[in-house]
Amino acid sequence: MANLLKVFIVILFPLTLSAQQKVAAELFDLKSDRKQKLYDLNLEITPQGAETRMHGEFRDTQGKVVVVEKGAAAGDKFVSYEIVRSQTGEKGRITLEGDKIKFEYEGSDGKTKTSEEKSKGILLSTANFAPFVLSHWEEFQKGSSISVRYAVWDRLETVGFTLKKVGETEVAGEKLMELQMKPTSFVIAALVDPVHFWYSDKDRTLRVLKGRVPVKQMKNGKWSDLDAEVVYTKVQTPVSK
Repeated sequence: MANLLKVFIVILFPLTLSAQQKVAAELFDLKSDRKQKLYDLNLEITPQGAETRMHGEFRDTQGKVVVVEKGAAAGDKFVSYEIVRSQTGEKGRITLEGDKIKFEYEGSDGKTKTSEEKSKGILLSTANFAPFVLSHWEEFQKGSSISVRYAVWDRLETVGFTLKKVGETEVAGEKLMELQMKPTSFVIAALVDPVHFWYSDKDRTLRVLKGRVPVKQMKNGKWSDLDAEVVYTKVQTPVSK
């Protein structure tokens, strides 16, 4: 049960996308006050017709790619998600076909598992998380709690969460809204810490995330789940194609 949720969200769209963008982030040890950097993230986001595609790469401090994520969204609606985690030799894919969510998982042993479930309510993943936040921005500002189903690739299922605004803060003169993503199950909530996001009130882009990330950390000779502080920066001004 303690391993119920191995991956949450790190690759998140900026919320003002109208052209191709490149975004970077640094992942720090959660307790290091941003002094111990663990990984870098480089993300490309590209509109393609009615969809928006993303491609993200996590690199270790030696520059080696350790995790690759890809996703697609139509507005704030989920389309697809893929991940390759070379650290552990695992791969995953999630697609929405009609009202069916289809999961495919390949373990380090090369064996593949599949499952499917009926889509109910709001379906979220890395691919459409930030567009969803944008489309519900005013609701969050008013204090509304929104229930979602988050697609967990290595669990081959969706898990219930509640998203709500839990505070505001100001950093270097910039006002930030803090969102919390917490499991709806009391049992899971007792085992998994909520994920926190800080969004700029000015341009509604993600600035900081604290919580579970797709990359792992080597501890005592094995790969362990990692909670990190992720600090986002835009590295290229959007340009129209």
